[in-house]
Amino acid sequence: MKDFFLRNNAYHIWATNLMYASIDSLLDEDYKKDVGLFFKSIHGTLNHLLLVEKVWYSRLVGEIYIPSSLAEEIETDRQTLKGRMIQSLELWNSWLTGLDNSIWESKFRYKTMRGFEAELIFCDVIQHNFNHRTHHRGQITAAISQLGGESPEIDYVYYLQTKGK
Repeated sequence: MKDFFLRNNAYHIWATNLMYASIDSLLDEDYKKDVGLFFKSIHGTLNHLLLVEKVWYSRLVGEIYIPSSLAEEIETDRQTLKGRMIQSLELWNSWLTGLDNSIWESKFRYKTMRGFEAELIFCDVIQHNFNHRTHHRGQITAAISQLGGESPEIDYVYYLQTKGK
């Protein structure tokens, strides 16, 4: 199970880097333009991704981070946000590497942002996080296309083919 999630995290690093290669070619006004995404712009959606990564990671390591909202802007600078996004994914990789194999089917208890107690199977929490990344990357790549940019091919199978797996 650990190898599966490490491979998935490596994919997310690869896909995020490819996505950013396309984002970097966008003008600032397009990057911050409201294009109808749930978090309005590419910038808003990237901020949301970083924020949620921080929320879940803090829960998993026994810390508490509660933002004011899921749309909170935690990084205003475009390049700094990019660096923090990649750094966050690399942090997940280090953390996943250190996990014991006995943890995957255990129960994980946490408090929701609304203050309710919740319980999920540990591996489902990790899978949720990966699905969340994929969901919003899909929105971002659609927005890149809508803005006339080159949308990268970031399907998981392309990652596996590039890595010879």
